[in-house]
Amino acid sequence: MQYLTDKQTADILGINNTTLKELVNSKKIPYSVIKSESGVEIKFNPYSIDDWLGKRLGLNMDNKKYVERLKKRLQSKYPDKLRELKEFDKKFSDPYEPKGYYLVKIDNKKLGFVYYVRYIKDGKLVPTRYCTHTNDEEAARNFAAENRERILKKYYERKTVKKPYADLYTILKRYYAENSSYLQTDAKRGRVLGENARAIYHNFIIKQFIPYLRKEKKKNIEEIDTPFMARLQNYLLADKKKDGKIIPGIKPQTVGHYISCISQIFDHLLIEGHIKTNPCKSLTAIKIQETDSKARGCYDVTKLKGVFNKRWEDQFSYLLCLIIYTTGMRNSEIEKLKAGDIITIDGCHFIDISESKTRNGIRLVPLHDFVYRKLSAYIKKNKISGCLFRHYPSSTYNTANLELAKHTGYSAEKLEKENITFYSGRHFWKTLMNSENLGDVEEYFMGHKVSGDVAKRYNHRDKQGKKKLLEKTRKVFQILDKRLFI
Repeated sequence: MQYLTDKQTADILGINNTTLKELVNSKKIPYSVIKSESGVEIKFNPYSIDDWLGKRLGLNMDNKKYVERLKKRLQSKYPDKLRELKEFDKKFSDPYEPKGYYLVKIDNKKLGFVYYVRYIKDGKLVPTRYCTHTNDEEAARNFAAENRERILKKYYERKTVKKPYADLYTILKRYYAENSSYLQTDAKRGRVLGENARAIYHNFIIKQFIPYLRKEKKKNIEEIDTPFMARLQNYLLADKKKDGKIIPGIKPQTVGHYISCISQIFDHLLIEGHIKTNPCKSLTAIKIQETDSKARGCYDVTKLKGVFNKRWEDQFSYLLCLIIYTTGMRNSEIEKLKAGDIITIDGCHFIDISESKTRNGIRLVPLHDFVYRKLSAYIKKNKISGCLFRHYPSSTYNTANLELAKHTGYSAEKLEKENITFYSGRHFWKTLMNSENLGDVEEYFMGHKVSGDVAKRYNHRDKQGKKKLLEKTRKVFQILDKRLFI
């Protein structure tokens, strides 16, 4: 048996809570006083209610539908008595008086909760609410009644056009966020930002630029000028001390990229008419010295002969290195590679890169038969239908790079000294093709932009037909057979 609450009992009997309370106070209805952790509660025994109205029946209170069934059964058994109760109920029912508002309880740290008022005008709910600054219901009702005209007048006289650029920190937090409306607007003007760059810029804004603004107590966009941006450059370049350790400053070239990402935000606001000048435009760029940047290295074109014919301990590293060193694809393109992207044209296999942030990135990349067989076996063994490789942290690529170094006799120190990374595989592929006098591979197979040369601008390679593509593809395969595979 499960006790009924006052709400359930009133609903079953078809009366309101005031009537039920009166019946309890006058002891005209059976009830029980139950002690619980929260205090003393009034509960109703369904058997006693049944006895009160008539004959006692066995009930199953575990069934959630019981309350509704009990209500219908009592209505059919005791219609006259229930009508009598309803007549009695009318004596305690307050007549409805439209107040034109209602109160809402909202949690509050200081008071536990406070009442907010929602107004009704012309039969419609005003789409806003106002704090009464009290948790006393009577005081809240007085506030709602006394301030109705003032609050509604203020609401309807408000400015209809919102200022989306009023809050400096809100703009900065949202500009490079995922699915940013700002970037979507910029994309219509031709500025398309890659997902990796977007994430890097967003991380910089959140973790470095905003903390620096707070440190300098900048609250408004108008407070940021060119001298301030110059100080930011110096701040980013400078070494910092944390927990007794010296953290090197950011390299000049990277600082330039970060200033550019901030400048883009100001360009957007300038075009939209929310600021008059971009403080980054008159900022003096940092000159990059030879010691500030280190050119990426790669293996000698004779160094990898037979490396991929050997057995590797780490098969995942093997596949990653095999793909980049035989196709020259970017890391991001490898991560997006799907089984369905591998196609065959006249006996030659290709990877169809159909999506890219640039027009030149959309291309067909030659896939050597040896690599094709390895990928096919990997797909079949792992029953892959989607992406062959997902996005991995940089440590995964570092592991693959070190695994390759074991088979070339290179130590980790030598890799660092010559600046050979996983991405060096792309450099190696280009260097290998050039060493065999196979030109234009940057445009054909690597997805680079066409240079500013007029002749190249007027030479549409995508219109040269399948024959030219296959000729260069077979030449690529010959070079790989000669220099890479045994």
